[in-house]
Amino acid sequence: MLSGTATTLEGSVPSFAAGMALWSAALLLTSAPKEFAIWVRVVGVIGSLLFAITAGRIFWGEQVLPTSSPFPFFAYPFLVVTFVGWIWTLLKAA
Repeated sequence: MLSGTATTLEGSVPSFAAGMALWSAALLLTSAPKEFAIWVRVVGVIGSLLFAITAGRIFWGEQVLPTSSPFPFFAYPFLVVTFVGWIWTLLKAA
């Protein structure tokens, strides 16, 4: 997955897209437990979908920058809100 990242930009695009797909899957799976409030789980699923769409666009050959709108520009705030929700839940339980 990481082959070619240090040699050329073209070699790094598939690994970046694969990393984005992994972010999507991880966010979806960690948002599934019912221990988290429903709003945290919904925000996590939305963020996961936005990252999945971004990964798909990259795999299809579209040039996507981190500031490209609407994806992934809007995916990162959902990721941060999900993190805040997870932290809030864990601190509330302690």
